[in-house]
Amino acid sequence: MANITLLVPNDELFRLAHDALQEMKKRLFMMKVIETESAVSEARQAINQGTDIIIARGLQATIIKQYTDIPVVEIVMTRQGLINMIEKAKRVLGKENPNIALVMFKNMTCDMTGIGEQCHVQLKEYLVQNPELLKAAALQAVEDKADLIIGGKTVLTIADNAGIPALFMANTEDAMKNAIKEAFLLADTFENSDIPAHAVLEKGKSSGKRKEQFVNFPYKSEKMQAAVDLAEKLSKTDCPKLILEPIGNLHKAFVNAMHNHSKHSQEKLVSYECIKGQSSYDDLYGRQGRVNDSLRGTLVIDNFQYMDVRSQKKLLEILMFRNVILIAKTRNIKAYLIPELYARLSAFSIRIPSLMETSEDIPYLSNIYMQNCTERYGMYHVMTKDAEKKLQGFYWPGGRIQLESFIERLVITSDHRSLKVTDVCELYEELYGGDIGPEANAESGKIPDTDYGPRAVPDFNRGINSEEDKPFRSSSENMMESENPSMSFGIDQKEAASGNRTITVGDLEKNRLIKSLSDNMGNREKTAAELGISKTTLWRKLRKYGLL
Repeated sequence: MANITLLVPNDELFRLAHDALQEMKKRLFMMKVIETESAVSEARQAINQGTDIIIARGLQATIIKQYTDIPVVEIVMTRQGLINMIEKAKRVLGKENPNIALVMFKNMTCDMTGIGEQCHVQLKEYLVQNPELLKAAALQAVEDKADLIIGGKTVLTIADNAGIPALFMANTEDAMKNAIKEAFLLADTFENSDIPAHAVLEKGKSSGKRKEQFVNFPYKSEKMQAAVDLAEKLSKTDCPKLILEPIGNLHKAFVNAMHNHSKHSQEKLVSYECIKGQSSYDDLYGRQGRVNDSLRGTLVIDNFQYMDVRSQKKLLEILMFRNVILIAKTRNIKAYLIPELYARLSAFSIRIPSLMETSEDIPYLSNIYMQNCTERYGMYHVMTKDAEKKLQGFYWPGGRIQLESFIERLVITSDHRSLKVTDVCELYEELYGGDIGPEANAESGKIPDTDYGPRAVPDFNRGINSEEDKPFRSSSENMMESENPSMSFGIDQKEAASGNRTITVGDLEKNRLIKSLSDNMGNREKTAAELGISKTTLWRKLRKYGLL
C-alpha cells in the first residue's frame, strides 16, 4: 500500500484530520503541522522517508506540487461547506441580497457555479494563485464595497482595518474526509495497476468530487458543449473522426481527449501533417509509414484538406481497420475530398464552433485570461461588467488567441485597477481600428483567396450567420461566391464582373458604416456606440470613405 502523509499549516486542520481518520478507521504514514516557508523541504524529507502521496492545502499544496514530483491531494472546501459559510454571513449581516466577497487561493475552493443565486447573495470571487496578490485582492474587495469578506488571516486583517465584517474561511470535516478518501483511492490505484507513483489524478472540487472534464479548456456555451459531447461519444469507438476548425488550436485538446478516452489510450498517438501540393502516400502507407507505426494506437492527420487524391483513396480502405482522427482547417471540406471519402466522413464530423458563434463564452474567458495575466505579471486588475459586455459585442475573427492577446495587452498597459468600457474601446480601436477581418492581409488589406470565401467574413454587427457558416456547403454555392463576391458585399456589379475590382477590408468597413448609419437613421452618436468607437473616430472614417 502506498504511504500517505498529511502536511497542514495549523493545529485545527491537524485535529480535523485526526477525528476524520478515527471515524473512517484509517491511518496515515505521517501527520505534521508545517510552516509554509519550509513546505518544500518538509515534503522532500517526507519523500525520503518513504512517502508516496501527500495531502496538503492551499499555498502549501501549490508549492509542493511545483517543486516536487509527488502526487498531491488538495484539501478543498466542499460546496455544502461554502453554502453554510455564506448562510452564516447572511445571519451576521441581517440584510437581503448582501454583497459577499470570497478572497482566497484558487485551489482551496470548489466549483462555485450558481451558489450566489442559490443563497440569494451577490457573491464575488477574488481567487489568486500568487500569494503576493492576496493582499491586493482583499483591497480590491474593500474598494468594491463588499458588505462582508470571507478569507484567511491576511484577508481578515485588511477587512478589519477597513471596518468591514469578515469571516474566517475554515475547512470542514467533510473537506478533510474527501481529501483522505481521494488519497486512499489514489493509493489503491497504485497498488492494483502499473500506473507509476508520480502520476497525479485530476482533483474534483464540486461537493468534494467533480466529474472529470473531457477537454482541458474552459467554455460554457451550449454549442461548444454539443461538440464536446459528440467527440466524447465518438471517442469510445473506432469510427473515423473528422474535426473541423478553420481558426484556432482547440482541435489539439479534442485530439488528446479522444485518444486518452479511447481503448487505444495506452498505445501510441502518431501524428502526420499533410502539405499542400505534396503527396502523402509514401509517408502514410509506406513500409515505415505512419499507418504501420500507429497499428494499435491512434493516427492523427492534420491539414487533412491538403491530402492528395491517391492518398484519399487508400485512406478510405484503411478507415475500418484503424483509429483515425482527421483535422481540417476549413469548413468546406467537401470541396477537397473525393465523393466516396466525403460520404464516409460527413456523418462523423465534429465542428468546433468559433468564438464569434459562442459569444456567451467571451465574458467567462475574459475573466480567466485576466486572472492568468495578473498572476503572471504580478498585477491586479478587474474588469467591470459593462466592459465585459462591450468585449462580447466586439469582432474577434482570431478567436480565443486574439481575445487572450488583447486581454494581456490591456493588463500590461493599464495604469489603474478597474478596467472600464472606455479602456477596452480605446485599446480595441488602437490595435484593430475596426479594420480587422478573418483573413485580412496586414500589408495589402486584401482578402486572400482561401476556402473560407468572402461570405465567411461575419458582419461586425450580426456576428456569424449560422446558415452561411455551416460545414459541407455545396461546390456550386462556393463557386457562385468565388465567381461573384459582389453578391455578398454590394460591390459595383460592373466593376466586379470586369475583374478590375478587388474586395478589400476597406470595402467591408465602408459597407458596415453605411449599414450602421442607415439602421440608426443617420444618428452618428448611436452609430459610434453601436460600432464600439468614439464619435471622433467615426467622423474620421466617414471622411476617409467620402460619406460626409
